[in-house]
Amino acid sequence: MQPPLWMKSPALRPLLRLCAVLALLAAPALAQAQSAVLSADTFNRKVHVASGGNTRRAVGGLAKIATAMVTLDWAEASRQGVNVLATVPDYAPRVAGHNTLGLQPGDKATLRDLICATLMTSDDIAAITLGEFVGRDHLQRLGRGGVPLDEFARQMNQLAAREGATNTRFTNPHGYENTRAASYSTAADIARLALYAVSRPALKFYTSQRSRGISVYRSGGQVSIPITNTNPLLGVSGIDGLKYTSTPRSGGCIVVTAERPSSVIRQADGSSLIYRHRMVVVVLGSRDPGAEAHAILQQSWGAYDRWLAAGRPITDTRQLLNHY
Repeated sequence: MQPPLWMKSPALRPLLRLCAVLALLAAPALAQAQSAVLSADTFNRKVHVASGGNTRRAVGGLAKIATAMVTLDWAEASRQGVNVLATVPDYAPRVAGHNTLGLQPGDKATLRDLICATLMTSDDIAAITLGEFVGRDHLQRLGRGGVPLDEFARQMNQLAAREGATNTRFTNPHGYENTRAASYSTAADIARLALYAVSRPALKFYTSQRSRGISVYRSGGQVSIPITNTNPLLGVSGIDGLKYTSTPRSGGCIVVTAERPSSVIRQADGSSLIYRHRMVVVVLGSRDPGAEAHAILQQSWGAYDRWLAAGRPITDTRQLLNHY
């Protein structure tokens, strides 16, 4: 089949070549626009890869990162610890969507096991139970009435604001999209929350486990329920956390953290400086979040190594997450 005569015109050939180039460039741009990504190293907070990092997106179960951190902060501040038992509220099954443990109203479990279920399997009822327990305690300590889950969401948003996540709003502890007002955030804000989370040594206990047995106290007896971490990248390329989720509004979302062996730098006075290397990668709204996060992690380490070799220059403060 011969091309139309107008396509043979020498005057139009440069324009046709330009159109072809633009078409090729447009394809990856559209694919990239489907997800928002950002990576930053933990100890410098330098952004190494970013695309759509400040775009507000639905984040689904990534809200559970804030849920776990508010609970851990409460356990430390109240000096109650995480071995205290919390009771599944009667309304939980009517609110939640994901119940990997098969929890029933009246069941009891420790905060530790509920955090494990919340982070490892994204169990919504476990997250609601944490929110009910901690939110109710907050209200009692403040000496006022209110809805415990609303109070807990307020604490989640206070945590976000404290960490500089100003484009974030959490509406509940579970992130399940069953109301018009769904939680939203950005890749940059989720990275801020993830950096705070990994600064807490206790978090690795919850996010690095491949499997665990959860103890549920029901009708005077004890039931042991095995759970498996849903993070598809756990153990790959040094990844030891943090959270995977997928919901209709958010699509596939994942936060991964990975650490490489520390560097030992000899100082002029004979002492040694230990320099740690940890990366946080956030992917929001991806069709294949695991593969995308792993590729971005490799890209980030490459950019990080080049940056270290150049002497860690900061030519623009916007390169830092705090100013992103």
